[in-house]
Amino acid sequence: MRLFLVAATAYLACAAAALAADKTIHDREHGFSLTYPEEWASETAFDNTIRLKIKSGERGLTCRVSENAYDPTAPDNPPDVRAFMEEDWQVSNWQTMVGVAYESAAFRKDRLAHFPDGYPVRIADMDFHYADENVSFYGHSRIALTLRRSHYGFVDCGVAGDNSEEVERKWAPLADEAEKIVSSFVLDAD
Repeated sequence: MRLFLVAATAYLACAAAALAADKTIHDREHGFSLTYPEEWASETAFDNTIRLKIKSGERGLTCRVSENAYDPTAPDNPPDVRAFMEEDWQVSNWQTMVGVAYESAAFRKDRLAHFPDGYPVRIADMDFHYADENVSFYGHSRIALTLRRSHYGFVDCGVAGDNSEEVERKWAPLADEAEKIVSSFVLDAD
């Protein structure tokens, strides 16, 4: 019995330490929340679209949160964003909304999830190649994207490398951690 109590106490202490190792940020100005390991480096107000950037350090996982205003009355924007996310979504929407920023991007594992308040969010994996006049690299990331009535947002957690084989090696041990962070993303209700 004593051994059981010692083991149970040790388990609870480890569990509490594991829970305490995560940090949740709620950016009220931009209307989102995200939970990530406390020891990660972070930057806020990174530019006009990226509101938070976090890095795992030498492990190579970088996550970015973007949030901006959304106008459902603008041409080509779906007026009923909830129906669009839940019923009308097509995998090609990933290319239109995210993939255009890359030389090439391929999306897979698209799935529908929901925030704690039941609001829909799309999650997918992206393999990409980025190139401009100064740099060229390959990458893989997990992305969560959603549209609310007045704003949209996404979190993108990924790794980069010189070729797709290097990216695949880097991604394998980090996939679960990326999923945990991406799944913690919440865009505030309007």
